[in-house]
Amino acid sequence: MTMDGWQARTEEVAEFIAVDGFDAQLRQVVQFQINFGNENAEQQERVWDSIKSMIRGLDGSPVRRGKKSNLPASVNVAIAQITSEVASLAADWYDANSLLGLVLLKHAKSGGGAYDDGTEYGEALGGKIGTRLKKMYKDGSWDGTPEGLSSTSAAPAVETSYDEEE
Repeated sequence: MTMDGWQARTEEVAEFIAVDGFDAQLRQVVQFQINFGNENAEQQERVWDSIKSMIRGLDGSPVRRGKKSNLPASVNVAIAQITSEVASLAADWYDANSLLGLVLLKHAKSGGGAYDDGTEYGEALGGKIGTRLKKMYKDGSWDGTPEGLSSTSAAPAVETSYDEEE
């Protein structure tokens, strides 16, 4: 691993573990490993594998498959937490009433039809919310914190026209 590669990866991890709410003990272990890797260049590949195994799968983790996010780690963590909560709430709501399975259907591009269960519905809604939050952060209408959502006027104004004849 090159020194530049090590620096880029560990800077992103350091930002991720510095987020409020991150487990303090895990933060200490990961920080120790980063320090060890900084001092022992020949061990960086092994140390990186260890760091990856510890933080992969955590909400907002910079270690995941696919394209690297260009958002700050704190924003990725906030988005992951919000979408997870939305997905859970939506799944519970969906499962609470069998009527919802009949009226809340998949988009035709997703194959149409009913969702298998509340979990599938919740994941779909959570994904939509995640996409919306990323756009809001990128366009500057949201600061990237859960608290910032309450001060955001994210919903576009809807003009309603009423016909006088009914």
